[in-house]
Amino acid sequence: MSMLSRRSYALELVSTLFFALALASVEGGIISVFVKQTYRELVPKDLLVFMVALLGAAPELANILSFVWTTLTHGKPKVPMINALQVVTIALIALVALTPLTPLPAEWELVALGVLAIVARVCWSGIITLRPTLWRANYPSSERARMIGKFSTVQVLVVAAMGLVLGQLLDVNPQLFSVVVPICCALGSIAVIATARQRLRGEPRLLREEAESGPAMKPWQGPAAVVRTLRKDRRWAQFMAAMFLLGIGNLMLPPVLVVMMADEFRLGYLGSMLINVVIPLTLMPLFIPLWARLLDRSHVVRFRAIHSWVFVSATLVMTLAALLDQQWMLYLGAVLLGAGYGGGSLAWNLGHMDFSPPAQTSHYMATHITLNGVRGIVGPFVAATMYALLSAAGLDASFWVLALCTLLCVLGAIGFVWLRTEMDADVQRLKSQGRGAR
Repeated sequence: MSMLSRRSYALELVSTLFFALALASVEGGIISVFVKQTYRELVPKDLLVFMVALLGAAPELANILSFVWTTLTHGKPKVPMINALQVVTIALIALVALTPLTPLPAEWELVALGVLAIVARVCWSGIITLRPTLWRANYPSSERARMIGKFSTVQVLVVAAMGLVLGQLLDVNPQLFSVVVPICCALGSIAVIATARQRLRGEPRLLREEAESGPAMKPWQGPAAVVRTLRKDRRWAQFMAAMFLLGIGNLMLPPVLVVMMADEFRLGYLGSMLINVVIPLTLMPLFIPLWARLLDRSHVVRFRAIHSWVFVSATLVMTLAALLDQQWMLYLGAVLLGAGYGGGSLAWNLGHMDFSPPAQTSHYMATHITLNGVRGIVGPFVAATMYALLSAAGLDASFWVLALCTLLCVLGAIGFVWLRTEMDADVQRLKSQGRGAR
């Protein structure tokens, strides 16, 4: 590893650690549990279920605006933009934490909290969009997955620790949310300082290539750019289709799970956060090295054709927990989600590189993020609407919504297996043509 790679790695490790302290409180699993438990007796149930779905989906919902960041940084330095987004994100999270102290009526207070959390996630989506360009330039491909895996490990362990601490403190006094989170935001300033010292290898050449690739698109042209990227790369489009099915199944799961844990299993802050956040994220580091080895030597399609079945298993176990009213199965499902998240964090950050040309890395990632944002709009609100309608009809809403989640995950996994078979056939066809030419 070069001197620049080692320096960049050390700075990013520090940045990841301290930024995660601030970011943890608006992670979907934490903020949705906080809202459900804190406002359960203060606002109408339908509004609360809707807000749980909205906040749980906020990370994905924000991603639909990813092309804004690609536009703003086209042909321009990336590190200053990442740095600015960190500052704004931390400031917004501090405002989220202080919202419960306002004299607003509970309904308006909840809406204000939701808006601030979503805007913070929009800023975070910009960082997610831009980071792969930094990683591709600064880290060798042979070590990239392992290094990104370490960043993911640090982040998820910090978020898990915050979930555990907040769960315990909020069971004692929910108002401690407005004390602990601002302290974490203050510590997040260390991340801003570390990122400001980052450098991007070969930045002049990269910026020149971006400029030569054409003018920056306007933000409202993002959807058209997504379509163009998918049309230009048929296999990427097929990969995104399978990803859409798997992803929407996964995104429908959290809001139903949060409501089910509180209303049907009568779990408090700590119990809900253990299942929704702490257990999955704590176990992720155990699985990340295993998945990293597979991804380092595999195309992302082959990786997903194996990895996606873990999510199928997790949603199936959660569905059975709802059907059989077995709390221990929720914990087993959380363990399986941890295994799935471990591999997903790597494929999410690196998978598009197996398809994209170097100068188009941000465009492919933005396409991936934007489509995930569409899933974020559709999935949780379909789940919340189904839950409300089925509950009103006197049916077991949790079971039927979770069963649909499982079905969608199965269809996505089958899509990856099919695509792997098709791409293997393409390789064999090219080899046979090459032999024929000789």
